[in-house]
Amino acid sequence: MRTDDAPDGRARFDRPLVNDPAEDWELPCSRRQGASYFSGIASYPRTPGRWEEIPAAALASLKEYCAIEELGQVFVIPWAVRSVDVSPRRFITPNSVLAIGSRAVGLWTDKPEPGMKAGILLEDLAAIEDINILLYGRLGFFSKDGRVTIRYNTVARRSLEPALLALRKRLAGPAEPVPREAEAASPLPFKWNYFAQSMLVRLREDAVIAYRFAEAPGASRRDLGQAHLLALNPQELVYLKDPYCSRYGADAFIVPRSAISEVRIREKLLDITSNEARFRLAMMPELRDAAVRWLS
Repeated sequence: MRTDDAPDGRARFDRPLVNDPAEDWELPCSRRQGASYFSGIASYPRTPGRWEEIPAAALASLKEYCAIEELGQVFVIPWAVRSVDVSPRRFITPNSVLAIGSRAVGLWTDKPEPGMKAGILLEDLAAIEDINILLYGRLGFFSKDGRVTIRYNTVARRSLEPALLALRKRLAGPAEPVPREAEAASPLPFKWNYFAQSMLVRLREDAVIAYRFAEAPGASRRDLGQAHLLALNPQELVYLKDPYCSRYGADAFIVPRSAISEVRIREKLLDITSNEARFRLAMMPELRDAAVRWLS
């Protein structure tokens, strides 16, 4: 994720296609040093069964800042070796603890120095990124001042979902009207119909949604192309697409409607301002047009 200052002084986040850059607290290592470990996410977060399973220093920092109320809001993530781009570079992600509390989201790591590395108060949270590609998962929380990001093995996905869903419901403001949209000319493909009916898109089981679906053709016969689904529920704008060069999984971006102050099209991108953070999303023209129509 690359962050720059926009001309108007707001933080701007441009979403990458391939690279997953190193965090400031990750440690560079040689191929030889990482050879005995899987070059990716070899371990996965777990919800501790007892408070004693959380490093004492992490619990002290996160409990105060995030307002942790139960163990299900805490995820212990063992260290792993991962690549960050198409080069041979490898980095060690240190032992980490993520807390999704009732006041804030925070991340603690034990290296290079033990301590809190990033945190966002819920009142400042602007968007959530939720990427799943086969066994690779990346979960990111964004504000105008920065982000909190973890990578994990998606075998642990079910243990993350209750706290993530609870967070989205905390962020959701009052339900807002959902515009009536003409029915799609053809039914959604199975994968996308599943997502359209899921809590990932609806937030609540009985929620009404408006949506637009489009498929971008591949640049060649070997290129699978990419499908895009944009949905509006009473409390969120949810954008999903196929991961880059893959049909397995989904790349989701979720923005609370109560935090959105501006939506416009600029340079063929959808430009969204949420809690003073500016996000520029690349999507199909019909989806960009729908977003502006729904939210302007």
